[in-house]
Amino acid sequence: MARGIENGLALERRLIKLVTHILKELGLAMSKQPLIIAVSGGPDSMALLLLLSELRKPLGLNLHVAHLDHGLRGRESQEDAQFVEEMAASMSIPVTLGQEDVESYRTAHSLSLEEAAREVRYSFLSKVAAAQQADTVVLGHTADDQAETILMHLLRGSGLTGLTGMSSLAHWPSSHNEQSLSLVRPLLAIKRWETVSYCLWKKITPKEDSTNLSHKFTRNRLRLDLIPRLESYNPRFQESLLRLSRSASQDQAYILEEAIQARNKLASDSGDGITIERKQFIALAETLKRHLLRLVYEEIKGSSHGLEHRHLEAMVRLAMTSTGKDIDLPNGLVYSVRHEFIRLGFGKSKPPDAPVVVGEYPLTVPGNVRIPGWTVRTRLSAGESGISTSGTYSVRLNEGSVGRRLLVRRRKPGDRFQPIGMTGFKTLQDFMVDEKVPQEMRDRIPLVISDERIAWVVGLRIADWAKLTEDTTNVVSLEFSPTT
Repeated sequence: MARGIENGLALERRLIKLVTHILKELGLAMSKQPLIIAVSGGPDSMALLLLLSELRKPLGLNLHVAHLDHGLRGRESQEDAQFVEEMAASMSIPVTLGQEDVESYRTAHSLSLEEAAREVRYSFLSKVAAAQQADTVVLGHTADDQAETILMHLLRGSGLTGLTGMSSLAHWPSSHNEQSLSLVRPLLAIKRWETVSYCLWKKITPKEDSTNLSHKFTRNRLRLDLIPRLESYNPRFQESLLRLSRSASQDQAYILEEAIQARNKLASDSGDGITIERKQFIALAETLKRHLLRLVYEEIKGSSHGLEHRHLEAMVRLAMTSTGKDIDLPNGLVYSVRHEFIRLGFGKSKPPDAPVVVGEYPLTVPGNVRIPGWTVRTRLSAGESGISTSGTYSVRLNEGSVGRRLLVRRRKPGDRFQPIGMTGFKTLQDFMVDEKVPQEMRDRIPLVISDERIAWVVGLRIADWAKLTEDTTNVVSLEFSPTT
């Protein structure tokens, strides 16, 4: 009995030390903002809840439990929710319970059940965080989950990024008016058997999800079938996989620094996307090409969720071999290759059925102006990094280049334009032909003019000379909204 208590105390001290280190390293100790704890009722999340409860006073943590019933297991799910609610109440920690129909969501969005459950779960966590004025969710993923994740990436043909697995701090991007989340995983160095042992030592019997035994889910098949088989060849297979992950993470960190330098040197904001000089891109090392494209994708969307290694390979291949072609990417992004540049951003919208702009309309910066078919909103702000993602009719320009005396007009014979990424000018007619703008729509596209030069072909491209740079002091933001 004494040996059991001694072992339990030693385990608790080790787990608390690991979790404390992660929370302090991420600046989450003594924070006034609540930490949302995702608790399913299983051993991993229950161990996490118990540990954070122990650390509540020493680290000044403000905790809030979130539990989602995915609507897949009937009464069993209801019992899990009741269990989590009672455990949170016993620790005097507030809890939010939710229920969603994952099966209906899966059907409506043509997803696998695993993908649908993931999206619904993080959507729920985002709503809970918003309601609690929080932005951080703590998850109970363990070293076993990490090994399974890496193995899944391997089977799917992942590149180096996939081998790094999950990180202690990650981000879930905002979508559908939901806020983005910081995802913290303080148990990644802890084995699953340790969370089970800790719960039992604390006299807590966690819930077991019966779907974890179902062979219809890929992750379950890996855990139940493939990993035990691989461990018959190497009993320390999981440790080897995690060692590979740590090595890949170190290499990834170095390459990422190189990719950031390449992004700063070769890429620029094109209003609704990012443009990269093609000639210099082609000269990069192969791995750096892929990492630069991933970096730009993440910059636009907030994460690389949905972007796979095959997408990156196709993008690199197209840049090396073709011009005038596009690739549709996940999450509504389009990759375009032209003679002098490549571009990653939101797809070109077809111009709405707006009337031809007749005459010239001065813009007030800042201020709002109505012209036939459009409302134009402008504002002035201090220089900032990043790009606008509000749509193809929104853009940010360098105030030092375009000034504040802007006007809107239609195209004129002889107009010339310097699309971002080009060193020289081309006729506006040629530009519209290259962009495959239907002839009947060309007069309907407004132009933003600065000092008789085209600064923006609305909905398509800004001028290279009007782009933001590291030296930008003020930014002119423009938004065209079609009116009926």
